[in-house]
Amino acid sequence: MVVRASKSDGDQLVASVAERYGSDIVRFLSRRVRNLADARDLAQEAYVRLLRLDRKDLIREPRPYLYRIAANVLYEFELKRRNESAGLTRWSDEQQGAETAGRVDGDVEVLALRARLEAVLDQLSPKCRAVLILHRRDGMTYDEIGQQVGISSGMVKKYLAQGLSHCRKNLQDFR
Repeated sequence: MVVRASKSDGDQLVASVAERYGSDIVRFLSRRVRNLADARDLAQEAYVRLLRLDRKDLIREPRPYLYRIAANVLYEFELKRRNESAGLTRWSDEQQGAETAGRVDGDVEVLALRARLEAVLDQLSPKCRAVLILHRRDGMTYDEIGQQVGISSGMVKKYLAQGLSHCRKNLQDFR
């Protein structure tokens, strides 16, 4: 992994993180993609994203931050791969017309559900919404969420239960 440091402190931070944790990140990713070439590409993308950050000086813990970036890159990679494989089987010539009509209906349902979910989430307090999103979307643990939001793990658990209950109650009749 070659990352060149420029004169800025932020770029030097990225270079030192790459040097110190480069092989760990590649191992982390290769266990999940089972292909060393893809793992190296994903690690490189994680470093590029780290380099592109405007305020690198705000990063207190570079290693977990890099792992989070790598996990996000991996998630996007897997999502893209799933979408491409689904697209290959879905778009045969004889099914294209029927699939397009079904997809439009599905897209409308997804957009309606997304709008309803956003409205339900907007009803939550900011901390409760943050806890729910960090846990469900980002897959963070209670301790990680507590550190990020500035609350105890017990409060994370309470906010999560409150948020999930609110969402279930308000989305129950949607389907």
